[in-house]
Amino acid sequence: MAQTIAPCEIIIVDDGSTDGSFQRVQARAQHDPRIIAWSHPNQGAHATINAGLKRASGTYIAILNSDDCYHPQRFETCMQAMAQMPGTAAVCSALTFLDAQGKPCRNTWYEEALTFYRHEQDLALALINGNFLMTTSNLFIRRAVFDEVGHFANLRYAHDLDFFLRLLLHGQKIKLLEQPLLHYRIHAANTISEGTLKVKQEWAAVVAFFAWQIGAAEDWQYLARLANITERHNLTRLLLFFFKYYQQQLPADRLKVDSWQDDEAFRRFLAGAVR
Repeated sequence: MAQTIAPCEIIIVDDGSTDGSFQRVQARAQHDPRIIAWSHPNQGAHATINAGLKRASGTYIAILNSDDCYHPQRFETCMQAMAQMPGTAAVCSALTFLDAQGKPCRNTWYEEALTFYRHEQDLALALINGNFLMTTSNLFIRRAVFDEVGHFANLRYAHDLDFFLRLLLHGQKIKLLEQPLLHYRIHAANTISEGTLKVKQEWAAVVAFFAWQIGAAEDWQYLARLANITERHNLTRLLLFFFKYYQQQLPADRLKVDSWQDDEAFRRFLAGAVR
């Protein structure tokens, strides 16, 4: 509501909240025809965002998760960047961080991941090392791009990382803005803080899928750089298991990053294999 360029539609999907927030949305929607809102039983972030995307009709889409906050000039600045670079598929910005009380705080993990990117100068490798774009809230994107690269995968922790890497695999350009136009809230209920082992499973799945997809398109030196990163994070062992799993999913048009989620035997194996 506070954006210097107002959105043409505001799509709000309530993912089974229990705090009365949807009633507040309904009350607001009675006085603002731009608001399109509905509620469904809890399905997770990827399914909820996908539901909103399918309802959207605008040229551009901006995603905002319930615990994050936009800078008032975010839309205006992102649209200016799109106009300056017509071939750009998506715009992401730098971030600032808020604690559970809404006070500014520092995030050293983010600072280190951003430093790695500036040193490495390869966006895909830097995201694999640490997703410094942080969240789907950081996406300002052309709606038509989803028709080419697909929607968000059935992943609880790494659907954002997978989507960013998928954009790059499809040759889509991501413009990174140095201005901090997104406030990311750090609190105990952040999904990424739920369990390190579960996060590593999805992280490895996404990285293995990316490495499998690039195949011979990159030289051995590039794959060696990727392996240095996975070694640093103790992901290489898991990658081998996912490579084998994806190999069994051939032909390539059946290859999906989240297909293993429906394989109970493989999931049980992973539960004992993660270290």
